[in-house]
Amino acid sequence: MSIEQLIVMIIALILVTLIFFVSASLVGGDWSMDGSYALRLVLVSFMAVLVIPLLRNIASEADFGDLGLLFAFVVLVVVVRFVLVEELPVSDDWAASLVISFLGVILIYLVEEIAQRFFDIRMLAIF
Repeated sequence: MSIEQLIVMIIALILVTLIFFVSASLVGGDWSMDGSYALRLVLVSFMAVLVIPLLRNIASEADFGDLGLLFAFVVLVVVVRFVLVEELPVSDDWAASLVISFLGVILIYLVEEIAQRFFDIRMLAIF
């Protein structure tokens, strides 16, 4: 991995952390953050930036096609449920994790598309 790829990965991690903060704040209605919540956001963002694309690529290599993308989304929903939703004041944990994951994925792909069109950078396709 080159230094440029490492810088792009760190920038992607920061952007995805902000995206999940906005998504969770929209769902939970609480825009405050403490230390443990920030650590949970970074952990979920790490999963979204590194582990989820890796799972998607492995499934694609095994000729599962778009099923790998669905599997990666389900993994993200489970991670959001057990890591991030614990701190939120919501009544239905699974619905909140599904909405947070959906909003997060939409915003991540929006940032990815903007980065690719304007800067010719693929932020989440390093592997």
